[in-house]
Amino acid sequence: MRSRIDDLHDELRRLMLEHVESIKEETFLGGLSEEEFQRHEMRLKRIRELSADYLATLERSLRASKSPMKEGDSMPEKPSVTLPGKVEKIIPPPNPTEPEKAQIAIDGADTLYREIRIENSLTGEGGEEVHLKKEADVDVTVEADKDATTTSKVGKGKKSGS
Repeated sequence: MRSRIDDLHDELRRLMLEHVESIKEETFLGGLSEEEFQRHEMRLKRIRELSADYLATLERSLRASKSPMKEGDSMPEKPSVTLPGKVEKIIPPPNPTEPEKAQIAIDGADTLYREIRIENSLTGEGGEEVHLKKEADVDVTVEADKDATTTSKVGKGKKSGS
């Protein structure tokens, strides 16, 4: 998640610097052409989107860091990890008999493997069927039975001897 926050921060900073330069040009060179105005508007839109995404990612990171296990807490029923993600797109079914899909980008996953596609059908609080919206922030949880995991002390990138 840290790299996601850093990436958002870097892109937001770059866009803000571009925007400042654009304002300087507008101020000192006497206005913008139609093409420059369109770029200016698109940049502002992207800054708003990135700002919202950056704040949401920071908030999820803060929530995750505030919920460590306390002394006396028992181990969870199943070992798990929860990663933040974002619904990138909703994919209509190619055939009306097939379900709609939601493509989710998972923060913290390897670049080539960060997108997953799932059936776009969840169960709401009252048991009703609900669907994800494009651009929705989601949490993706992976959990396993205790007997499907090991307590390895091997560092990243090294193979276990078992």
